[in-house]
Amino acid sequence: MVKEPEWRWQLVVGLICVAQSFVNWNTPEGPWQEQSFTRGVIALIGLGFVYVAKYRWQFHQDGLIPYLKIFRCKPQQIARISAADGLAAIALILLLKTLSDNGFFVPVPAPLILLLYAMLMFLHAAYAWLVISGPLQDEEE
Repeated sequence: MVKEPEWRWQLVVGLICVAQSFVNWNTPEGPWQEQSFTRGVIALIGLGFVYVAKYRWQFHQDGLIPYLKIFRCKPQQIARISAADGLAAIALILLLKTLSDNGFFVPVPAPLILLLYAMLMFLHAAYAWLVISGPLQDEEE
């Protein structure tokens, strides 16, 4: 029996790194002399950990590239699911914008990290659509 790769510790580390970008704390300024940039870099590292954990949890294997053949849902649903993830991230960005306009403090890197995630989900949705239903589909399959 194939041993399932461990993903829990990576998820915890990643969520801690991403969550710190939503909190205003005294981060080191780093060589770039900007605390918010340091929070953003830490959050980007956290996104990497979250991505690897999600990949291992979802596909039950090591790796980084989500080939369309390893998804367990119907091929036509891959693009819809990825686009819905992107739309959910955009909705969260709009919620954070509304909160910041009403006096709630939202650190600068938080919406940028969510925007990066949303754009990556839209890119994956576009790729899935192009390969499964669009002009790049394989005629022989």
